[in-house]
Amino acid sequence: MLTRRHILGALAAGAAAPAAASAGLPAAALARHAQRPLEALVGRTLILGFLGDAPDAPGADVVEADLAAGRIGGVLFLRHNARTREGVEGLARRFREAAPDAWLAIDQEGGVVQRLTGDMGYTRIPRASALAEGGLDAARPLFGTAARELREAGFNMNLAPIADLHDDGNDAIGQYGRAYSADTGDVAQWCAAFIDAFEAEGIACAIKHFPGHGRSRGDSHDGYVDITSTWTFEEAAPFGRLMRLGRAHLMMGAHLVNLRLDPDGLPVTLSRRVLHGLLREVMGYEGAMITDDLDMGAIRNHYTRDQALTGALAAGNDLILISNSANPDPDLARRAVDWVGVALEAGELPASRLAEANARIDALAARLRPA
Repeated sequence: MLTRRHILGALAAGAAAPAAASAGLPAAALARHAQRPLEALVGRTLILGFLGDAPDAPGADVVEADLAAGRIGGVLFLRHNARTREGVEGLARRFREAAPDAWLAIDQEGGVVQRLTGDMGYTRIPRASALAEGGLDAARPLFGTAARELREAGFNMNLAPIADLHDDGNDAIGQYGRAYSADTGDVAQWCAAFIDAFEAEGIACAIKHFPGHGRSRGDSHDGYVDITSTWTFEEAAPFGRLMRLGRAHLMMGAHLVNLRLDPDGLPVTLSRRVLHGLLREVMGYEGAMITDDLDMGAIRNHYTRDQALTGALAAGNDLILISNSANPDPDLARRAVDWVGVALEAGELPASRLAEANARIDALAARLRPA
């Protein structure tokens, strides 16, 4: 049970603790990564987006080259990349041929957030609130079908499920029926079933949006969302339950500000107090962390890309999502190495943080390989 005393103590510790939080990581793995070139260490943390919806798109040329050279560890597909079945699957094949082990990530929650749609010939996944009305037993076969289709389309990372609590007044989650329930136990049970189905097909699931976006007022796609007055410890409970159930291996933080959790006003994405102090120190999370898209308004409107990227790594994120479409930069992967190098020299980002991130990426990938 999370208490205010536990939270406040760990948040204070998280702000002052060393940047490396290597609990649960083999020392040999950390040492091995510490010896790797900076370009390789940074590249594996990057999951970048692109412009284009067909295999011959110019944006796809850049992505293929970056994948083949190891400058990025994966590719983010958004709605504008998934216009047709032939286009999206052709892109996935092209990228998979360039880097067989790369992360190909997409939002396939269901409802309004389903990139591979029924119109494209994929099975329609109803929104979470509608699924919940029909019961979990009826939904399990659907989850299995959706997972198999996603794997066959070439993807190995689903930016789902939603572990937020339902609230009718919420702009980003509630109004679209994206949450399964307002009950913490029910939400965890639904998310566990979702994760089981997709992991069985070798697909990593990014549980979102820690520490809870469901009762917020505002949408972080557009700008800062302050949850100081709306958030309660209960919103973190589904994430904790999934950890105890052994289902939490990849988690996505939210671009939310909570002055009670971070008095400096840093969004969760950039807050070591929250990602280390609360999530790891208090709640005991040992899996990988992934950012939400750093090109979303909540981050883009307040930070430069170099500030966002290096800040996210320093805060404890292991994988960095940047859609690279609002202001496309074909040299983003190369620039990222330079930005990290500057942060290392300035003491803003310890090298041990990069070794830790790479070790967690290894552990996540190992879970999904066939025995």
